[in-house]
Amino acid sequence: MAQGYPPRRPAGPPADGRRVRPDERGRRGRPGRDSRPRAERWDQLDAFDDQLDEDVPPWAGPGIHPTGPGGGPPRDPGGRVPVASPDQDWPPDGDEDWPPDERAEARRGRRAATRARKSRRRLLVGCGAVVAVALIATAVLWVTGTWPFQGKSAPPVSNPVVTTFQPGEFRSVPDACAAISPALLSQYLPGKVARVSQALGSAAQSQCTWTLDHRPDFRVLTVSGQAYAPSLLASGDGSATFNAIDAYGQTLQELQNPPKSSKVPRAQLGTAVGLGRDAFTALQVFRVAGDTTDEVTVVARDRNVLIHVTMQGQERGGGFQPVPVATLRAAALAAAHEVLAGLR
Repeated sequence: MAQGYPPRRPAGPPADGRRVRPDERGRRGRPGRDSRPRAERWDQLDAFDDQLDEDVPPWAGPGIHPTGPGGGPPRDPGGRVPVASPDQDWPPDGDEDWPPDERAEARRGRRAATRARKSRRRLLVGCGAVVAVALIATAVLWVTGTWPFQGKSAPPVSNPVVTTFQPGEFRSVPDACAAISPALLSQYLPGKVARVSQALGSAAQSQCTWTLDHRPDFRVLTVSGQAYAPSLLASGDGSATFNAIDAYGQTLQELQNPPKSSKVPRAQLGTAVGLGRDAFTALQVFRVAGDTTDEVTVVARDRNVLIHVTMQGQERGGGFQPVPVATLRAAALAAAHEVLAGLR
């Protein structure tokens, strides 16, 4: 439908004194159009139809008003000029020249056009908001480096694996049998002592055992030392020192919480004075077939070397008497001191 001003009205009222619209004749019988009033055709409206505005009468649009002779606003019989407000439906209810059904039809047409414009505006605003949020999220992911399709370089290796001995670490340990002085043996194992040395296959390991089996004493002293090498299975950087640290922790764990299947009693832990920060003592009491054996263990670590000393005193029938725990602890601590001194 063409847009524009409606046809001008005649200069004067008709002969019968009734004001009529110039296009009123034949309006309702126009061929090709639905003969039903528009009030009955609102079920066919689509709020998103772009052609909806074109079906609105020319005077229903904003800023377009009916005109009278000379292009001015029409005057009613009383000489008043009706003024259309942007918030008011056109034509005004007070204009008696418009038939009631035409006035209602014009009001509905303008309201339908307004609703369609508002619906399109809301749709555009919503789509714009979604696009803006997506762009902001994409920018944040890209800047922070969490974008899933953004290439990432491999993280730098802060602690490379150590495969060689480091300065200050030991490659071997002293002979355990030669490390214990005769004075210490005569003090804590007085009498005829049987000695058994055990070769562990390399200079990095050494172990020696002394046994006193003479009534009323039965005592056993065992000393071992091991220098650990770098290992890929060790914690930290895999160095020899970390390997010894792992062995130290495993020994402590086995004494604190021995496996139930071993039937070994839990140890009572104590300090090891003078052996450094990584050292401790442990006391275990074994009771088997009426015999009681007290065993004191001393464990000390110096860099990648682990020293392990045990001193046993057994009480049993046939004239063997118990050995004081204080004596057993003193003997084990003294033996550990001498082995560590042989590392220097």
